[in-house]
Amino acid sequence: MKKHFLNLLFCLCCLFPCLALAAEAETVPGADMVATIISWLPESWGQWITFVVTLCAAISAVWPRPADDANVLVRSLYTVVNALGFNAGKAQNADDAAARNRL
Repeated sequence: MKKHFLNLLFCLCCLFPCLALAAEAETVPGADMVATIISWLPESWGQWITFVVTLCAAISAVWPRPADDANVLVRSLYTVVNALGFNAGKAQNADDAAARNRL
């Protein structure tokens, strides 16, 4: 009988007030965070392309050229980011131009 009494007391003291608070709350703080982040994402293909190009251009502006003996994956990723950000020709970074002049 004592064991059941302790379980009942636990439910009355701890569980039921939590359920009552949860039922009263309309939304849990932070629950709409994912919905807010998703609403910031582009909705059409044109907006996605603009988003990717802008993000790659911003990354390539601050990412220094990897060393020639760097990992192949890092160098490949650097090349892809620069290509997607249209960071080529007269718009290329100074360290890219210096590396091209050394060759």
